[in-house]
Amino acid sequence: MNTIQRIFFLSITILAATACKELKFPDKIFEASERARYERSYSGADSLMVQWKNSFSSAVTNRLMIGESNAITFFANQPKQDAAGYSLELKKGDLLVVEASGIIPQTKIFVDVLEPGADAGKAKSEILENGRFTRFTETGGLHKVVIQPEIGCRNTFELKIYTQSSISFPVAGKGNRDVQSFWGASRDGGGRSHEGVDIFASRGTPVVAVADGFITRTGNQGLGGKQVWLRDGILGNSYYYAHLDSILTEGGRQVKTGDTLGRTGNTGNAAGGPTHLHFGIYTAGGAVDPYPYIRKRPVQASGSIGQLPEEKWIRAETRLRSGPGTKYESLTLISNKVPVKILTAFGSWYHVKTADGQEGFVPKERLRK
Repeated sequence: MNTIQRIFFLSITILAATACKELKFPDKIFEASERARYERSYSGADSLMVQWKNSFSSAVTNRLMIGESNAITFFANQPKQDAAGYSLELKKGDLLVVEASGIIPQTKIFVDVLEPGADAGKAKSEILENGRFTRFTETGGLHKVVIQPEIGCRNTFELKIYTQSSISFPVAGKGNRDVQSFWGASRDGGGRSHEGVDIFASRGTPVVAVADGFITRTGNQGLGGKQVWLRDGILGNSYYYAHLDSILTEGGRQVKTGDTLGRTGNTGNAAGGPTHLHFGIYTAGGAVDPYPYIRKRPVQASGSIGQLPEEKWIRAETRLRSGPGTKYESLTLISNKVPVKILTAFGSWYHVKTADGQEGFVPKERLRK
């Protein structure tokens, strides 16, 4: 390499390094998902990995549905590792929670959540950490949740899939029944719609920070009267508290979840009406419905981990349903007695899979030896 070539090569190297520094590529841009890393590192029989991957694909494409709170027994103590995939309706602001108990330590349980219309090939798999996985819902709609133990797992365990509020309730001591005016309700004779929810409480009830963050501003003006704006430090959302009787914070102050920001009243255009808090959430895309973010909801109680039933056949003339109950759609009618594999149990309903790959739910009484 002559001198001119050396100078040219050095110049290109410096420019490339400078460009990369300015662009600030994310450190994890090429980081694979947990599933992809597991597939690359697996050293067992190729046939087991092929079956494992095919089971995942089947779980992604099935038509099974569940509700928002589920306690499930997962029968992983069987030959071949099947995945269980269920669709459930989520709203923007819901916190999806997946929990497992009774698993052998160090066992990998993979969780994939596919948003509406997402390509299964682009799923970002994660694993349960200390038996728990949470995910904030950015896009409302029908999501697919797929649970799959690692190859070789021989452990029946309890699984919970449910939703929770993603932020705290904004009025101390109050709950869902105190929300009496919802998002989208008509205002000013149809001239505008309600961009928030109204939570009714007696005058002077504390309103509290729903998340850690800082107060961007306070004031007494316009339709909202006495108001506080809180910006959180994680999601970057702004939370709007309006119609306050008094303000107990100030702009620029750092606050923690549960700190008192003011007290309920009826200032602004609520003057003369019942005291309440108007609560709104504003994201980068504008106002969103706050109710899924704050709605309190019960978690289904844990049940005892059931045993895999001895009955591995379903009776003739059995309907495979899309969910664990008669309210769910009938997917197909199995006209003859056929053997099945039982993947999970939802109480007295079982998620079964036939030899030809059909999946559905059947009640316990439709199983037989």
